[in-house]
Amino acid sequence: MALIDKASLLFVPSVVAEGKAFNVLPSGNRAPDSTDQNSGYDQTRADFDFDRGSNAAASRINSSGLIEKYRENLYTESNNFSDSDWSPKAGTFAQGIEDPNGGNEAWSWTATNTDPYLYQAKNFTGVHCLSIYVKGVGSTIGEDFQIRVGTNTKDITLTGDWQRVQHFGVLSGSVNIGFEYGNPATPNDVVHIYAAQLESGLVATDVLTSGATTAKAGVLVDMPRINYDANGENGSLLLEPSRQNKIQYSEYFGGWGQINTINTANALTSPEGLQNANKLIAASGVNNNVINQQISAGTYTASVFAKKGEFEGLFIGSGPTGAFFNLNTYAYRTHYQSAPTSYKIEDYGNGWHRYSITFTISGNDSLYIGPNDNVSNTLGVTGNNSNGIYIYGAQIEEATYPSSYIPNHGESGGVTRAADSCSVTGASDVIGQTEGTLFFDVNISRVVGNEAIGTINSGAYANHATIQRVGNTIQFVRNSATQSGATIVTSATITAGRYKLAIAYKSGDTACFLNGAQVSTTQTQTFTNATLNAVKIGTDAIGALPISDSVKQATLFKERLTNAELATLTTL
Repeated sequence: MALIDKASLLFVPSVVAEGKAFNVLPSGNRAPDSTDQNSGYDQTRADFDFDRGSNAAASRINSSGLIEKYRENLYTESNNFSDSDWSPKAGTFAQGIEDPNGGNEAWSWTATNTDPYLYQAKNFTGVHCLSIYVKGVGSTIGEDFQIRVGTNTKDITLTGDWQRVQHFGVLSGSVNIGFEYGNPATPNDVVHIYAAQLESGLVATDVLTSGATTAKAGVLVDMPRINYDANGENGSLLLEPSRQNKIQYSEYFGGWGQINTINTANALTSPEGLQNANKLIAASGVNNNVINQQISAGTYTASVFAKKGEFEGLFIGSGPTGAFFNLNTYAYRTHYQSAPTSYKIEDYGNGWHRYSITFTISGNDSLYIGPNDNVSNTLGVTGNNSNGIYIYGAQIEEATYPSSYIPNHGESGGVTRAADSCSVTGASDVIGQTEGTLFFDVNISRVVGNEAIGTINSGAYANHATIQRVGNTIQFVRNSATQSGATIVTSATITAGRYKLAIAYKSGDTACFLNGAQVSTTQTQTFTNATLNAVKIGTDAIGALPISDSVKQATLFKERLTNAELATLTTL
């Protein structure tokens, strides 16, 4: 019999939905159909409930190896221009025109006066991008079409072909956001329009068509994050504690303090796969060339995605503590004044890397980011108003290590990503009560602090079996009615990397295996349980030790596997 045939629960992060992470085992119908024919529907199939609070600040690396974020078309009735949501408006609108996709969903917009316009009044703060497909007809070809984001406008020359036009601006409070022909227009002039979109950020993303409510996509509020590497491979469930990005503008660097710098937005394709990376240019002369954000006293991890331009060096840090990185070799070069506590460099493909440092400041200061020539150890270079480096996605977290990217497009108090929670209750039928085996395939990114990889429990800390990392060791903690605080400390020490680990428990016969080898002596304690009925991934029984890593597989067996089976199960 194959080991998989013995499993009572098998979770591999492949099928997810908002609020759910589905198991492979136990099998059964996911839900009864509309005709109630799925009589075998199993309410106790032990699929995991997933929660990440009520915000939409999370991101992941998708199967294309690109950063993926939450997306929302903030317009309602985004392709229904006769609807009252588009009010005030000027002109007449009729649908049935061939659209850019070959359908007949586009609209004809006919001028009825010399100033035709089309708006939705919205109340937003921060950086937003407005986009629409537009096509000139007859006398309007060669004329201007204007996009208006608050008071920020952009003129586009109309052609006889469809073009998706876009423009971003920084909004504040209640503003009119919409479109105008050109001023003035001739009555009875006609343009064709299709698919309006308003969204947070610097550039337009794929079209989301809304109706009475806004349209949403990407990493939704309670969507489990299947995270991949930069090659779009090795998917795993990303679980992290709550974090806040304190930077107000994480992608719009024109909103930072400027010291002898020029920022060109949307200058290069970013790790998101969109042309929304910034070119950070050194102004003419020999100067300190940095952008800055103020921070107060504390311990922080600061990070930014960067790619070489004409300059091949990056500086990131505060006044007393900073680091120089070589963007050509993707390496830490040296420190500025005092060295950071730690640093990290992560590959995001296509020359992009995420550079982070951890440091402590005792009073108010600033985070500085700037280009460097890979030679000098100063904050300046010889600038010419043209040469620079490329940056994207800056983040400051009050923490000792970096977490995944949290975009912020203008919230002054920072943006918080809620903690990931993945658990199931009422699952006593898939948990071995007197004996069993827990198996996890997990990516461990650091070996400081304490984190729980997973647990089975009775809904309270008094009865649980938990696998956790304590510094650079793996521990198995077993509490029950008759044995409190029994801990197996493995003989192995670990570094960052991928690990397959299993705990087989049974009164008088408990063992721990790691990457194919037994790493503890067989334990002989006697256990008497309350009913174990809950499973949690990425935390302990009471949520006190949340993981900040990714899980590739979680499996339960209702029997104590043999040592030979455990060795096979955990071999990389």
